Amino acid sequence: MHILLVTSYFEPDQGAAAVRLSRLARQLQARGHQVTVLTTLPNYPHGRILDGYRGKFQVIENRDGVRVIQVWLWATRSPKIALRLLSQLSFMFTAALRGLFLPRPDVVLIEAQPVFTSLAGVFLSRLKRAPYVLNVSDFWPEYLLAVGALSASSPLYRIFYWLVNVTFRGARRIVALHPPLAENIESRIGQGQKIVTIYNAVDLERFRPGLDITSFRRQHGASDGEKWVTFIGTFGTHMDFETMLDVAAHFNTRQDVRFVLIGTGGRRGWIEERLAQPDLSRARWIGWLDHADMPLAWNASYITFWALHDHDLYRSTLQSKTYEALGCGTPMVIAVEGITTDLIQRSGAGITVPFKDKAGLIAAITRLLDDEAFRRQCSESARAYAEQNFDPDHVAARYEAVLLEAAAQG
Repeated sequence: MHILLVTSYFEPDQGAAAVRLSRLARQLQARGHQVTVLTTLPNYPHGRILDGYRGKFQVIENRDGVRVIQVWLWATRSPKIALRLLSQLSFMFTAALRGLFLPRPDVVLIEAQPVFTSLAGVFLSRLKRAPYVLNVSDFWPEYLLAVGALSASSPLYRIFYWLVNVTFRGARRIVALHPPLAENIESRIGQGQKIVTIYNAVDLERFRPGLDITSFRRQHGASDGEKWVTFIGTFGTHMDFETMLDVAAHFNTRQDVRFVLIGTGGRRGWIEERLAQPDLSRARWIGWLDHADMPLAWNASYITFWALHDHDLYRSTLQSKTYEALGCGTPMVIAVEGITTDLIQRSGAGITVPFKDKAGLIAAITRLLDDEAFRRQCSESARAYAEQNFDPDHVAARYEAVLLEAAAQG
């Protein structure tokens, strides 16, 4: 089977989506299928095309047998939604143009977000007379409401909502990454018989406990016996950094604890200014890490924590970082409600508290810092749950079945 994967996220880009889709493409290739990827020139998360790719319309690479065609887009570092949508729109045009010259696949797998990538994939599916499968990993355009970029009455929001529904209705199959996404799609278009839920996976060989982190800690200035409480991920507007850094300030007098923020994103400037305040002298930012270093970062984390803003959308959202933390056995403390709370309770991987609950976060972090037996129990439970539920081979087999079924009905 020849599979065309159309996505805005693929290695050497960083980030959870690029890792997830790159792994899936390699696994499908290893299962005997021909995989062609149509994606952007690498630009995430820094908002600029990487050296070696800049100034080119396309770059074609072979990655473990997968043919990867990377085409130009207008990259931007701006956090403004309008400029980011313009960047996504530019990829829609270049992907559609380059796709004209690709051979006909048996099936097209489209990463559904952003919608402009979906539209390019749907266009090529129709042009090549090949069925398409949508891979839906996020609530969109509802996300634009959650971050305050648009209102529900906005004409632009209504257009986006209609366009997304059009792509849903035309798909032969839809893969949703967790049940609330599947329920949302069915509530919008019906057609529940074509919607399949397949949870994300984590590379259990790379993301595992017990790695030697001596050099990593030394490289990033960790003192002997210092316990790291980390935030790892994108500095986006969905994260409640005000609450998180107020919590970090509470521990500022504990010399055995350091709060470490790893990542970058739209709120980086505000975070750097806040970290310069005296009440956060025990907190620091160490920037974005290459994904090859992420297993070390999780292992170096005595605890990881984060807080989301109080919004109905986030009750139905599962952060991708959760899978990596589970794989590495890193105990989690999260201010969240909904499906993430359900997962943490089922797995025994840590503690969740309600949105905005600073006192709850402080109490939970304190317990894990001071009760080593409980922390070890959370760590072991997290790893065991990942092994039982998020094995990549099982996930790839389920995708393969969905794609074969769609192709057979083509």
